[in-house]
Amino acid sequence: MKHKLIIAAAMLMALAACTRNNSTNQQSPAYTMQSTDTSVVYMTQEISPASLVRIYEALNVKPEGKVAVKISTGEAGGHNFLQPRLIQQLVSSVDGTIVECNTAYPGKRNSTEEHWQTIRDHGFLDIAPVDLMDEEGDFRIPVKDTTWIKYDRVGTHMKNYNFMINLAHFKGHAMGGFGGVLKNQSIGVASAQGKAYIHSAGVTEDVNLCWLHTGNQDGFLESMAAAAQAVHMYFGNGERIVYINVVNNLSIDCDCDSHPAKPEMADIGILASTDPVALDQACVDLVFNYPSKKGDDAKALIKRINSRHGIHILEHAAAIGLGSRAYTIKSIDGEDMLSLLNENSLSLLVRNKGITTQHTNHGVKDLLELIQNSPERLQGAVVADKLIGKAAAAIMAAGGVKQVYTNIICTPAKELLDKEGIKVCAKEEVEMIMNKDWTGQCPIDSQLNDAETVEQCMEILKKL
Repeated sequence: MKHKLIIAAAMLMALAACTRNNSTNQQSPAYTMQSTDTSVVYMTQEISPASLVRIYEALNVKPEGKVAVKISTGEAGGHNFLQPRLIQQLVSSVDGTIVECNTAYPGKRNSTEEHWQTIRDHGFLDIAPVDLMDEEGDFRIPVKDTTWIKYDRVGTHMKNYNFMINLAHFKGHAMGGFGGVLKNQSIGVASAQGKAYIHSAGVTEDVNLCWLHTGNQDGFLESMAAAAQAVHMYFGNGERIVYINVVNNLSIDCDCDSHPAKPEMADIGILASTDPVALDQACVDLVFNYPSKKGDDAKALIKRINSRHGIHILEHAAAIGLGSRAYTIKSIDGEDMLSLLNENSLSLLVRNKGITTQHTNHGVKDLLELIQNSPERLQGAVVADKLIGKAAAAIMAAGGVKQVYTNIICTPAKELLDKEGIKVCAKEEVEMIMNKDWTGQCPIDSQLNDAETVEQCMEILKKL
């Protein structure tokens, strides 16, 4: 027990001192060409078992052979880790095995026996087979960038898998600044000794000593990038691995913390890519560009990332050729929302920050109630509406909707949304929205024919 307390104290000292520090013996990266290719990152704002499957399917990469689904099982006492009920459908759909490795720090997952108990307590054995990959030892795989680490030590059982789904919980981290797929694939896939080797930037594999060698922050981040690339290369240089970040429970602390800080911002969604660098970069950008407000503020997480020079793992991963920091986000929201709308006799769906609300009233009644009583639901939302006239378009624009899907839109509504920079996907465009009797124009829209701006439209609507 005394020995464990000494290790824990050393680790806490390392966490407290974890700031950017460029060691004087640091070498220039062996690979300095950064990819200029633009990678595709898929995104949904809905966080649900079904949306997790949909975004995986959007990648259009079919697994072959035995599939490993790499997650963090979460430290005992914590609660922000990806919940079994969220991931079960995806794991089952690929006939996957949840895989993990033991930790290097003192806790309830640093021994195989205690880790198995944590896995049982957290409910993962109730939904799928689970494999502690380093339970029977580890082996070395080569790294391309040998600036700090000369190899990567991973669990022996990784040899049993043909394909990996890197399913990470994106959040803050006490040492790396943030944790996403790159951390999940480096520290997460490494054995306990491999973790020590990465944390110490190649100084030691001893889990008892590594916390005394954590002063080289950039070396640590670069070691994680190198180890993540090693696993990427192991799985066919990316041909047999895909990457998913669930961006929820955005605490400044990792799931390895048994008492993580409470999240200060709302959930964002799920993102996926075949490029791990682009994926983590997109998630970081969503945090840094988050529309913060009182009670929903990204400031703490941004501070945590910056204080640990967290962005450097992306810089180095791109420099060594693991992926690209340039990306395009493609939303998978909309088409599925429109199908749900049409199949269930709904009039409106609003998807925002991982939550989808359903509405059934005709006309613009639901939109008016939202902008008056719950304006935050519209700000930055993806909306599906059966048909959109000028009145509906004006309310959506005034509410800050960013994307619209519809069966039918009238030309004045389309022009109004285009002018406001709101993306519109419509199956059909018509000259005007008709009234219920099909004898003339919708009476509300007819009041807006002379209005040229969103503000003018809203002034008229307030008087109706």
